[in-house]
Amino acid sequence: MSQAFDPATITDGVYRSKFIDLPNIINDWVSPYFSLAGATVLDFGCGEATTALGMALRMQVARVVGVDIGSELTQCGALARRELGLESLPDNLTLARIEVGSMHDESEQFDLIYSWSVFEHVRQDLTLDALRMLRRHVRPEGLLFIQVTPLYYSSEGSHLITKVPERWGHLYYQDSEYMRMLSEAVTDKNELEGYVSTYRTLNRMTAPRLAREVQEAGFEILRDFRTYDEYPIPPEVEAVYQTDALRTEQIVLLAHPVSAPAPDNG
Repeated sequence: MSQAFDPATITDGVYRSKFIDLPNIINDWVSPYFSLAGATVLDFGCGEATTALGMALRMQVARVVGVDIGSELTQCGALARRELGLESLPDNLTLARIEVGSMHDESEQFDLIYSWSVFEHVRQDLTLDALRMLRRHVRPEGLLFIQVTPLYYSSEGSHLITKVPERWGHLYYQDSEYMRMLSEAVTDKNELEGYVSTYRTLNRMTAPRLAREVQEAGFEILRDFRTYDEYPIPPEVEAVYQTDALRTEQIVLLAHPVSAPAPDNG
């Protein structure tokens, strides 16, 4: 059953971006290949599922499944009531908590699988396995969309720049010193634990490696878009790391499956 909702009631800027901007961006990338109207969609690493909800309500998709290993997806309904006035989540939205390396349904396939700012948190030795898993769940004519920002070696790669405003500080400060600076900036214990957890789960994925592993997993890349920053790099950082890795802040990939799945050798 469809429900009336009014985006004008949204008061939280982050919610508005996730509900409106992100689905619009994904739709723009996919539209040259097929229409999302009537499509089946998987949001891999959906978090609190605001983007999945935006897809379900705004893009006329047949079905959206949002999956995540965390419990944030349980917040979707409450946030939707607060920001959109929705009494219940739409029938074409399914949310499921999954275990690492598994899916909600091992047999289901989708026209589109997308992942927004998730793969920087996947354990680096498991990224290829995760991509191979997604390969099994995208239809032969379907698409995979992946966005990652900020990449770890970029100036904001720590994900802590709003609290510790030292670009590349995570690369040149001793870890204990960097955590001390964070604890001074965030005095609430629960909030601090959240920031530390975010930081500790970051992998060291670079844009070239992610693109390579997408291909190794059995996809052909149709579009590869990267953004770069021009902030002055501290000499002690530039002496150690490749400049391209330090400059690349975002990668967005659109890919489709090759004719046969890549062999799983592991």
